[in-house]
Amino acid sequence: MMKYIQETVQKSTFAILVLFFSSFAIAGSETSLVDILKSDEDFNYSHYYTIEEDEDSSQFDLLIFSRHAQQFPLPLAPYKRDIHFGGWLRDSANGSCLNTRAKVLARDSLSPVTYTPNACAVATGQWDDPYTANLYSSAKDIQIDHVVALKNAYMTGAHQWDFKKRCLYANYQGNNFHLLSVDGPENMKKSDHSPGGYTPPNQTYTCEYIKNWLNIKLIWSLRITPKEASAINKIISENDCEDQDFIVSAEGLKTQRDFMSDHANLCDPATMALDKF
Repeated sequence: MMKYIQETVQKSTFAILVLFFSSFAIAGSETSLVDILKSDEDFNYSHYYTIEEDEDSSQFDLLIFSRHAQQFPLPLAPYKRDIHFGGWLRDSANGSCLNTRAKVLARDSLSPVTYTPNACAVATGQWDDPYTANLYSSAKDIQIDHVVALKNAYMTGAHQWDFKKRCLYANYQGNNFHLLSVDGPENMKKSDHSPGGYTPPNQTYTCEYIKNWLNIKLIWSLRITPKEASAINKIISENDCEDQDFIVSAEGLKTQRDFMSDHANLCDPATMALDKF
């Protein structure tokens, strides 16, 4: 009898949880119950921040935020990764069948990579994962991380872009910190979290991780939530990050935005070929 009661209570609790979280679902959304439970942001704020840009300055401090006293802008359409960002681009302009994942794997490998028999995917190499500080030799163990996750980018500004710009963001190779080759399970753990919900277990990488996160936010003019800003300030303090390491040059920022402009048509719907993320 007691076992029956316990099972009944468990089933009832699960049903209540499903109904509770379903009340937050938007028709057509691909956000699952697991996604809701894992998320550390609801993006419901009466203000937000951006990284301050002074057009007359030769450098920018990633730790100086401008406060915007207005409701955080939210997208009209719920986030759907494949619809809004496409997938891994296979740019055949140079006769290659390698997609963005393969190109980043080859870029990040410490030794020359080998390819699968069709030469369209990476098989082996040597990757020093910055998140765990572990070494890997099989590409199957590696995922390519969008450091500022696609969902976070969408919610903090990318929902106002057209598809070509979002697809460029998803496949951006204008620097070596926007996309990273990392441990697969660790990347799954990171999910779409901001620094408020995730920092890599390799603590020697924490400060660089935060710098890269903020640099990406600056390059792409993405918003910073109050929770995100508070978490970043706390992480920097707790890890004794050096302030000077968060200074970036205006020339460097221009180089990134010029790259974006030069590759604005990289994801041309009429000619592009995309593989699933």
